[in-house]
Parts: sequence; structure tokens; C-alpha cells
Amino acid sequence: MTAGERLFGTDGIRGRVGTDPITPSFARHLGRVIAVHTLQPDALVYVGRDTRESSQTLETHLALGVREGGARIESLGVLSTPGISYCTKQGPADFGIAITASHNPHDYNGFKLFSSDGSKLDDQIERQIEQDLTDSRERDLERDFEALTVAYASRGSYLQMLKEKASQIGHSGLRAVVDCAHGATTEIAAQVFEEIFDDLHFIGNSPNGVNINKDVGSTSIDTVQRSVRELDADVGITFDGDGDRVLFIDDQGDLVGGDQVLYVLAKRHLVSNQDGNGVVGTIMSNHGLELALEEIGIPFVRTDVGDKNVHHELLSRHWRLGGEPSGHIIWRDVADTGDGVLIGLCVVEALQHEGLPLRQLVAPISMLPQVQRDIPSHNPQASLQLSKVKDMVAQFQSRVTPEGRLLVRASGTEPLLRVMVEHSDADLASRLADELEHAISAAI
Repeated sequence: MTAGERLFGTDGIRGRVGTDPITPSFARHLGRVIAVHTLQPDALVYVGRDTRESSQTLETHLALGVREGGARIESLGVLSTPGISYCTKQGPADFGIAITASHNPHDYNGFKLFSSDGSKLDDQIERQIEQDLTDSRERDLERDFEALTVAYASRGSYLQMLKEKASQIGHSGLRAVVDCAHGATTEIAAQVFEEIFDDLHFIGNSPNGVNINKDVGSTSIDTVQRSVRELDADVGITFDGDGDRVLFIDDQGDLVGGDQVLYVLAKRHLVSNQDGNGVVGTIMSNHGLELALEEIGIPFVRTDVGDKNVHHELLSRHWRLGGEPSGHIIWRDVADTGDGVLIGLCVVEALQHEGLPLRQLVAPISMLPQVQRDIPSHNPQASLQLSKVKDMVAQFQSRVTPEGRLLVRASGTEPLLRVMVEHSDADLASRLADELEHAISAAI
């Protein structure tokens, strides 16, 4: 990479497989830099991966680089990103790496990095790693590939933690559909949710390397909605490819998104507390969540998009609950990172405690219609800085406010500009989003 080039987006390093930086040679280079960055002789790095066909090759070359850098490395195998975070925090590792592109299609991949406490790296450390990658040179060394040792004990401890949480809930008597997105939760979800559902149906649980997130999972909810309706299920639970997000479907087949999940957990756990805990959302959080939390006396603040930003705000305020509309929920009573399986268990526990269907638990939230559009851009950040784009956004902003909100931002995970219009008038929101999408597309 060249000086000044940014590798890290809102959630690690990500891109299309076969193009820089998602190549075997870069993975090897990254492994060497990480080994040196640990600053400890004979340090241990944990690596895990999702189900993409490219993940194992990237893991093999990453491991080669780590060893060339003087560190040890052990594999957690196919495991969710929160599982890798948990194992890194609880085990003997000095660093953790998840090879995944999360909710993106199978032809994307990437690297999510964790410090020894299981948290994602702060901006300063990410910048240092980028600088180290620039200063050091990619090179091929004469070294044989070695088989990776599997960290069975650490992997098992994560599954045991989830099963203990499930056993505390007990059998719910509910009929459920669980969608694993053909991803990293496939194996673990089957072992965990069988503990609590008497009638359990799985979809998206046959990964083949190229079907991750394809027509299933939290970015393609039509399939799980249809299954919930056809099976007359009480609830649907759907993950993304690496298992750090979770969305829900109620008994009528309607989506219950991340904002509504935050409300359910806040009402269950924060209303009666006396320590002033609130909820952290993002600039994408629906205004309806803010109003609903205000009704039950729970403070709410927003931060920039990205679970890392949510986590930082939670720590700075000593709060416990936060997340994003996409279903990336951090409930620090159970984990310091988004964990779809854990949050799934927490929501089922809330259903058990209240004795009500999910649609009734979220009924107090009046969600404002929110329309989103994606605009392809080779360089989203540069596109945002174009004067004609800025002028357009300002003009549309005046048409939306004060009754609604308009956001135009660069995606941190894909080469896209994202447009969001929120307004009480759904038709107007859709019309303005379409107009702005076409105008920006023509301008860039």
C-alpha cells in the first residue's frame, strides 16, 4: 500500500477477493506486521473464519506471515466474529483475527482485528498498522506452509458459555425459525437454540462456500419472513454471515429491526435501574426509538455509524446498551461486542419474562418511515466532497427538514454512497430519496 492510503473502514479491512488488499500476498504481509505489532516474543494470535470459499486460503497465508514475524498462531476454525472476540478475550491469545466480510456477498472478504481483551482496535492502532504496512515491504520468503493447530479448548469455552445462557432461559414453548445465512453461526446456533425452542426450524444452514448471505440472512429477510408465515412460527431469528448482527421476525411475519430490539432490551433491563443508564444509537437510528425511550424515561444519544463508535460511547458514559438499526447490538451485561446468538437469547428471555408476543413488545415504538438508497462510487469519500454533491445535499436537506431527516454518507464497508431519508410521509421520503439518488449518480 502507499503512504496515506486508508485500509480500515468502519469494521476492519474489506474488499473484493483477488483485488488488493484481499489477496494471499497481502494476508501474508498483514500477518507479519501483526506479529511484530504484538511487541511480545512468541506471542499467540488466534484466527477464525467464516464460510466463504476464499477464507481458508487467506487464513493459510495469514498464518504463514504471522510465523514469519515471530509469533505463534492457532485456528478457531469456522466461528462467528463474536466467538473469535470472546475466545481472544478469555484465552491466552495476544491478538485475534476474524477472516470475514460479514454481510457482504461471497466474493468479498476481509479481516477484523481484536486486541487481547477482545475489543476491536482503536483508530490510533489501526493507523499504526497501516503505517507499518506502508513502511514494510511485501516479500515472499522461503518457508513451508505448516498445518494450523486448532484451539479446541477456547472454541469450546465459547459454545459452553452460550449453552449456559440458554439453559438459564429453559424451554420457551415457542415455535421458531432460525436463519444462519449459510454463515459462521450455522454449527453453533443449532447446538444453542435447540435448548430453548420446542419446535425449531433452520434455514440458511447449508454453507457451500459461495452461498453465504445469498437470498438468506439479515440482508435478505424475505426468506425467513416467508418461512415464519408458512410454519405459523412465533418468532424468526436471522443472522448475517459472520454472526455479529441479528434481526427478528414477529409472529405475523413483520421485521423487528435493531432499533426495536434496543427498545425491548432497554424496557426489560433499564427502566427500573437507578444508575442513569441510557441507550447509544447512531445517526441512522430511527427517531421513533428516541421518542419511545423518552416515554419510559431512558436517555438516548447518537454516534457515528459503526459498532466500534457505539462501543466507545458506551464506555465513555459507563452505559450498557447500544447498537445499530442493522441489528448490531451491544449489551455489555453479556458481551462487549455485537453477538447475534447472545442477543437472540436475550430477546427470547424478554419474551419469556413478559409473556407477550414480540409484536406487542415493540408496539409502543412508532417507527418513522425510513428510505435508503445505495449509489455506487469508486471513491465515496471524494464524491462527498464534490461541490455539486454538497450543493445537492443542502438543497434536499431544506426540503426534508424540519419534519424529517436526510443523511448522505460514505459506506465504510463497500464502494457506495448511502442515502437515507426519514419522514412521517412515506411517499415523500421515497420520492425524495429517488430524486437525490438520480441527481448524485449523474453528478459523480
